[in-house]
Amino acid sequence: MRKLNTFSIIMFLSMLIYSVTFAQSGAGKLAGKITDAATGEPLIGANVILINTSQGSAADINGEYFILNITPGTYQVKISFVGYQTQTFTDVRVVAGITYELNAALSSGLNLEEIVVTSDKFFEEKSTNTVKVIDSDEIARLPVKGVARHASLQSGVVMQDGSGGADGNATINVRGGRGAEVLYIVDGIPQNDAFTGTNYSQVSDAAIEQISFQIGGYEAKYGQAQSGIINVTTKSGNPKYNVYADLQSSEFTDDYGYNLYTATLSGPIIPGDGSNTFFLSAERGYFADADPSAEGVKFESIGYSSKALPNNESDLWRFSGRTKHYLGDFTLSLGANLNFRNYRGYVHSYTKNNSEHNTRNEQYNHSYSLKVSQNVDKNSFWNLTAGYRQNFDETGDGVWFDDLEAYGDVEKNRAIGVELPNGEGSRVTFDEYGMFAAHGRVWNTYDKFKTQTMNADLDFTSQVDNHLLEIGGGFAYNTVRNYVLGGVTTLASTNVRDLPDEEKYANLRPEYYGYSVTGVEEEGEGFNAAKHPLSFYGYVQDRFELEDLVINLGVRVDYFDADTDVLKDPKLPYAYGDPSNYDAADFVAKESEFYISPRIGLGFPVTESTVFHAQYGVFIQQPSLDQIFEGYEVLRNLITDNSQTVQNGYAESEKTTQYEIGFRQVLGDVAALNLTAFYKNTLGLVNVQTVKFQRVEGGELLEYYAPSNSDFGTIKGLAFSVDISRIKYFNLGVDYTYSVAEGTGSSTNSSFVASFRNDDNDIPKVIAPLDFDQRHTGIVNLGFFVPKGELGLLEMFSADVLMSFSSGRPYTPLFQQNLISGNTNYGDTRGYVNSAYGPGNFRIDLKVEKSFEFAGLRLSPYLWVENLLDAVNEITVYRTTGNAYTTDFLNTDEAKLLIAQNGEGWAQDYRSLELDPANFGIPRLIKLGIKLNFDNF
Repeated sequence: MRKLNTFSIIMFLSMLIYSVTFAQSGAGKLAGKITDAATGEPLIGANVILINTSQGSAADINGEYFILNITPGTYQVKISFVGYQTQTFTDVRVVAGITYELNAALSSGLNLEEIVVTSDKFFEEKSTNTVKVIDSDEIARLPVKGVARHASLQSGVVMQDGSGGADGNATINVRGGRGAEVLYIVDGIPQNDAFTGTNYSQVSDAAIEQISFQIGGYEAKYGQAQSGIINVTTKSGNPKYNVYADLQSSEFTDDYGYNLYTATLSGPIIPGDGSNTFFLSAERGYFADADPSAEGVKFESIGYSSKALPNNESDLWRFSGRTKHYLGDFTLSLGANLNFRNYRGYVHSYTKNNSEHNTRNEQYNHSYSLKVSQNVDKNSFWNLTAGYRQNFDETGDGVWFDDLEAYGDVEKNRAIGVELPNGEGSRVTFDEYGMFAAHGRVWNTYDKFKTQTMNADLDFTSQVDNHLLEIGGGFAYNTVRNYVLGGVTTLASTNVRDLPDEEKYANLRPEYYGYSVTGVEEEGEGFNAAKHPLSFYGYVQDRFELEDLVINLGVRVDYFDADTDVLKDPKLPYAYGDPSNYDAADFVAKESEFYISPRIGLGFPVTESTVFHAQYGVFIQQPSLDQIFEGYEVLRNLITDNSQTVQNGYAESEKTTQYEIGFRQVLGDVAALNLTAFYKNTLGLVNVQTVKFQRVEGGELLEYYAPSNSDFGTIKGLAFSVDISRIKYFNLGVDYTYSVAEGTGSSTNSSFVASFRNDDNDIPKVIAPLDFDQRHTGIVNLGFFVPKGELGLLEMFSADVLMSFSSGRPYTPLFQQNLISGNTNYGDTRGYVNSAYGPGNFRIDLKVEKSFEFAGLRLSPYLWVENLLDAVNEITVYRTTGNAYTTDFLNTDEAKLLIAQNGEGWAQDYRSLELDPANFGIPRLIKLGIKLNFDNF
């Protein structure tokens, strides 16, 4: 299987020679005009300096200036001119890809004291799409934690209550898109795993300087995202030293055992040298119940109940570090983010007798970045961003984990008090009523994957008159390994255990590539070698800015080579060589993909306080590689088996076309209103389809399931927000979104249910609400803050209240749902697909903090309450009743007969089975914390 073919080499070399990316390296621009306050005349040569950086500019003959290549963050800007009063602007928030307009009118005169002005912009008036930005102060103040949770506060973003648990690794849906359609970028390095599409990088809130959310359309520099971009910039330190610690715990208030400890250290690398700075952070988390539920667990039959879920803990470490070096015209930045997580996966059927065998998961994520930038002259700069990241995820039984031959070993199980029912290689079954696993039943699947990605981006940006021209490109080279072994207990069976290792494991036909048949990482050639998919991109962008008009024109090209072979004919999988087995004649290399995506954005003010924007774009995203790659052993199963899922490699990239129009209006001096209408159409969404095949031509017609680009979705909606800056001590933010998300499939495997409902297993396509069609979503944030030196004892006191509400999500109603009979999802329907909706959700979060200062040390105790009113939110409902508590099966004649046969204990266990904690959002969580901040020394 290849690799660098001629086209790939040509593209790679051309990217290195010609390309450049303002793109994911993410720089911003500051521009404006300096005038005489009395006459309005331009002040030619006035100086504009970004304090604590080496960047600055001087006003031209028209009094205009600009500064390019600014790292996103919040700055102080000093504007001065000989014989005029100096002005320093604070809270100047620079955002990647957006021009921040800062004008100043200076007063003339001698001995005038410098004045300090707080810059308080209500919106990014130079943006041509929907952009929301929060900085480190807001991140620290709000009663939420984690990048995804902060994203969920933005208009158009949907996240289920409690999703992600204490670890904060939640899945969000943006404007009706699937969860994997959001791209996370940290310090210019994309973080989504190529194999699963999931973001595994979790940066501590204390290490974040700024998060920008681009919801909907975005410029040509961004790709591999159909719904949204979340761009995280981490801190790089200041010229003064700072020590910070944050300790929070719920040990004193509940049984959930939430503990999170954070420490940071930053400052100059060499004391007194502000041109070389660093920032380091470490975070330790331990959560006894990492995903608490409002209802907990209850078992009437054994007299046991608990609000905290047993054996559901999570243990994590997070480390971040970044340095920044100003070297004349060059700027160098080095960064690293490391995550280690060991956690248990809750299995409801194990809870009564067997929770110690809940799955055990080990994950680690490493991400490293290098950015070199040079300001060629006042008008031009280039950036080189290089990165390496590695994701590893391993899942197994909670007791035996990676000791695979112990799963079914009689002696090893006996040593922990478990008797295997049928000797070596057997597995404990269920208890007397057949609903809950008996003590000792193992999780009988072991899997792991490892993804390594190297990427580089090179870009060049130049200001030519009113045009900000950008040309850029880059590549990503992946190494993907995967291993899945089912029926693990069989390794210890008497007819297998004494075989040579390779033969022993081969008997179980694992899915593997990049690992040996026994699960050992290895290099090699052939179908089961590690996969090395390769992608390139390039773009050209022109941002044309006049005083009252911004036009963004761009085009992007994407190239993807999956580096895998696919079946020559999916309907005759091994008919081209030996008709009884696979050989080389049955496979061909998967064709590479090439796409061109245009992007257009407009922004134009109607008045000084009203700005309209419009956006159109085409967005391409590769499917996750687990929808493409397959191991040889799984394909070989088609020789003897059918009705299974096979990644036959034919899934291709998905395509979304988006439209957006909106306006932003300043209301007086304290508020701003935003209103945006959006529409998007997504084609080629991946879902499983039934493939009819024959083992020999003209033979029996059999079938398997394979991913294909068989779905589409249409999403439309209206987003509304009001932001009120501080009126005295208060601020208020209101966000509301109405959206309709419809299509033919909600996920990559949602068609399974439809296939089982049809006698011929065909999958009809019906346009219906998608599973995450949440029509109404709203957020209200009320803040109260007293600055230092005001209101006496209330100085440095803050309180933030966050109220969130949403309508219910859809489901397909069923006539009957018996959780133990196997027809939970496949029973007869009593309505159209997703024609009914579950209950809405509502919750209030509160954070209260009071700071005290002692000789340079700021001490800030705080109280943080999630779900203040202890609301019970139903997030997953049963399809017969539309609620999360009961299927109503116990009221059927069938259930009454079973109760008569088995006794009341059977009914009690069934009620416990129905009361699944995963159906509910979080309970009230009360955390106490204290922050220590020793600054500017």
